[in-house]
Amino acid sequence: MTHNPTRPVDAGDHSIADVEADLDTTRHEMADTLDELAARLDVKTRGKEKAHEVKERTQMAARSRDVQIRGGIVAAIVVGAILMLARRKRRLKSA
Repeated sequence: MTHNPTRPVDAGDHSIADVEADLDTTRHEMADTLDELAARLDVKTRGKEKAHEVKERTQMAARSRDVQIRGGIVAAIVVGAILMLARRKRRLKSA
């Protein structure tokens, strides 16, 4: 049955408890929507959140580069040590 807003609701259509429950649900949905809209319009807070996000990404990238640099240094030291040992071994054989 469709509801015609110009005529009153019959008692048999909906109970008062059903209507109150629908109103309560609608109020909560509207409150949630308004909260979300307010959050989207809060430019200052969104700016701070974005700055924090960028800062964290930058710090993670810096840590990653530090690990790569340290790994490169360790690899260079190991290769250098191997070359020195090979050279020393060759000198001892030729002497």
